[in-house]
Amino acid sequence: MEVRTVGGRYAIDGRLGEGTNGQVYRARHLQLGKAFALKVISPTIALDGAARARFNEEAKLASAISHPNIVSVVDFGEDAQIGAYMVMELVEGEPLINEQAAPMSVRRACDVLGQIADALDHIHRRGIIHGDVKAENIMLTAEATGARRRRIARLLDFGLARLSSGDGEEQLNGSPHYLAPERAAGAPPSVAADIYALGVLGYVMLTAALPFDGSVVEILMAHINRDVPGLAQRRGEAVEPAVEQLILRALSKDPAKRHGSAAAFRAELNAAMDALEQGQRQPSGPIPVAHRRDPTLVAAFERSRVAQALLSLDGDIVFANKSFARLVGIESRVEGLNVGQTTLANMVPGFARALRAAHDSGQPCERRARVFRGSDAPALELTLWFAPLGVPGLEVHLLVRVEDADPRRRDE
Repeated sequence: MEVRTVGGRYAIDGRLGEGTNGQVYRARHLQLGKAFALKVISPTIALDGAARARFNEEAKLASAISHPNIVSVVDFGEDAQIGAYMVMELVEGEPLINEQAAPMSVRRACDVLGQIADALDHIHRRGIIHGDVKAENIMLTAEATGARRRRIARLLDFGLARLSSGDGEEQLNGSPHYLAPERAAGAPPSVAADIYALGVLGYVMLTAALPFDGSVVEILMAHINRDVPGLAQRRGEAVEPAVEQLILRALSKDPAKRHGSAAAFRAELNAAMDALEQGQRQPSGPIPVAHRRDPTLVAAFERSRVAQALLSLDGDIVFANKSFARLVGIESRVEGLNVGQTTLANMVPGFARALRAAHDSGQPCERRARVFRGSDAPALELTLWFAPLGVPGLEVHLLVRVEDADPRRRDE
């Protein structure tokens, strides 16, 4: 391909694909030598004033957003030869859905859904509707942390994004397969419509099939009139009830029955993931501890006033000090119990997910919770630190700080 310069500073190296309203190329900054993804307005709409305005609006909205699950726009402008263009960070990874792909595991699908829900919550809080959430607009990249690698879902295209307070004539834009019933009937884009598309995305990942297919008209009418086929029917096996309930609620025909926000979707997803973690644990007896411990370290661990425990990835307590046993209300030794059998996991939402996140990311993480003890006693504030160890059987070191919520009592 003949090298072309865009905006006087970007050299096009090759075509990457096509996005909403334009083509996407791999480009190199002439001074920095850094590679970017460069999107240019489609020639078929370049002379349309309204289309050019939408392209520029996409660039402005996307450039104002910074989130780990959203591709950043770093530059945009006008080129004398090709017209409007925008420059994005170059994301190299793999598509979310490959052709003839099998249904994803429930855990992996939930992880991706959570990341995209976080991205949507971020833009919705800023008054922006995405309008085109679909599998084709999501790329999976790998983030390395030490010896571990975690998949990061990145939302790519903001070609149909708009301010929720925007005015003007509405058009029926977006993939018909992900279009909410009210959008198919002519209603404007909304948070509820993005939630519906998120539900379709979850359905596709869990079943490797779209809820409805056929001609565009057939698909739109199905969104309005037909019930979504059950996940088990399409997947070939049952899906955990909490996960299926989450997806079907997002796919409600009535927008009022869906989650009120992406944050609410995320909260229900977190609860479903915790239920999934708990359901996968098998009751176990005492765990034989093969690790040798320095007696001095054991003594320091036991004398610590901070509740501490060493946990397996499944939440089994391999070793804990007396402060930890008192915190969970067990007078005898707690080794061999699963932390899910104690009061601590119930007091801290997302406990199992935080435990796994610390292990998978290789980075410490923190959770906070407030425990109410009745009208006569102040609440307790818990701060939990999950520190990955990387030792088989002792994957996470848990520390719990307990404070009175009433600051006056802390000094007593």
